[in-house]
Amino acid sequence: MGICIKDILNIVEYGYFSKPIVNYIYPKISDVALKYYLLLLKSIWNEDLDKALFYANKVISTTPTIMLRELARFEKIDILLKQNKFEESKKEFIILRKNIKTLSEDARNIILPGLKHISSKYKDNYDYIKVYGKNYNESYAQKSLLKYSQARKNLNDKNYKKAFEIFIEGYFIAKKFPHPTMMNAGLNSAAWWIRKIDKEKALITANLLEYYMGYYYDNLNYTYNWFDTIFEVYKINKYLNLFDISVIVLDYKKNVSFEINPEFENVYNNKSKFRNRRFRKNTSLYFKNNLFKIKKTNISKIPVLFFSTYTTLIEKPFFTKNHILKLIFEGDKNKIIKFFSANYEKMYFFNIMMSDFDLKKVERRLLNSEDVEDAEYNISPFYLARKKLITELFKKPKNFKEFVFNYFKLSDEEMRIFDVFLRNCVRYDIKWPITPYPKGKVRDFAIKYGLGQKRVALGYYSFEDDERALVDEIIERFL
Repeated sequence: MGICIKDILNIVEYGYFSKPIVNYIYPKISDVALKYYLLLLKSIWNEDLDKALFYANKVISTTPTIMLRELARFEKIDILLKQNKFEESKKEFIILRKNIKTLSEDARNIILPGLKHISSKYKDNYDYIKVYGKNYNESYAQKSLLKYSQARKNLNDKNYKKAFEIFIEGYFIAKKFPHPTMMNAGLNSAAWWIRKIDKEKALITANLLEYYMGYYYDNLNYTYNWFDTIFEVYKINKYLNLFDISVIVLDYKKNVSFEINPEFENVYNNKSKFRNRRFRKNTSLYFKNNLFKIKKTNISKIPVLFFSTYTTLIEKPFFTKNHILKLIFEGDKNKIIKFFSANYEKMYFFNIMMSDFDLKKVERRLLNSEDVEDAEYNISPFYLARKKLITELFKKPKNFKEFVFNYFKLSDEEMRIFDVFLRNCVRYDIKWPITPYPKGKVRDFAIKYGLGQKRVALGYYSFEDDERALVDEIIERFL
């Protein structure tokens, strides 16, 4: 496979989201410095700044390629700033600034917007950026970054409404890329600042942010600050979904090293306050509405809807596995309805199973505050997003019953890993400049269940080497 630096730049412009492609191409690259550059980026994504600095220095000292060296220097400057090594970072900044004119347009597209931000820290005149960067803002990802910079200027003047509008413009631009981190960054800032003057508009934005967090992420290290914003917005709106996001955060808590806001735990420990009369009333109402949906739903789709909902939840429901599987595959709608009408927890599961998040409608509400009252989602958008990923993966499944029964033989920990794998098959499926393909048993798995070889490869390579060994063991049990 011939991989050049330009290919790499087109891939890594997606940031953390490009991890599966980076993992796929890494063993195929012979250029040592290029390998170091990829390890540098992965260390940054893993928030290991010491290791990232080590690889940045490795690239700078080993590569004869000016573009690669200056890209590594750009990352090094940011790392040093995060480590509060201001003078060291400034020395590297001066070198990079001198070398801007030697870089290709592709490299400038990545470096210049970030360099403009860094320049402001040194109170540096960055007119040179206009000279060398005439085309850098043509990238949707970079255009959104510039929008966010404009929005923050309005925040300085406490013009929150105007800042909100610009943050949302940036979100829509980032979505064209699409760049998940940029999209969520815009929504997060928009929700956080508009809450000061318009809590209902903040709620709409937080709903959308929660949806994209479920759709694109499985790692609290990347999403915690966004959850914190959503928590504050839901709290001021006295919103029942405050409990759901607290459950999600605490379920992921063991995988992070930082302190979690104790308010999440306070909400979690006061379940009765949120699973109250209002919750039961809403759940019953939605259940009745969803009865009309299930009656119109093709019976062949119900097992996929059930399975996608089951995989969505981090803590699996208490339902007896054998009984519910027999019931779901039997295809008797009346028996299914009777089973799920037994209590509010089952009704809630049923409501997730039969509901969808109307993305276009919510986006319209971002721009039209008159629709605010109808904006609440009494079912967590996080769960609805995850469910959508799995229903998309199993649009045209083969041997689906066998797949589900094999799934239910997994341990809880194996399910947790496999759920992430299945979601990653879809969430990373965009138009990459390089198409990954699976081999061996992973390829056999994709073919046997009709899941698409590219998608399965993306899900597989979203895991690191040691993690893929676990995925291999699980996949083998499905063959």
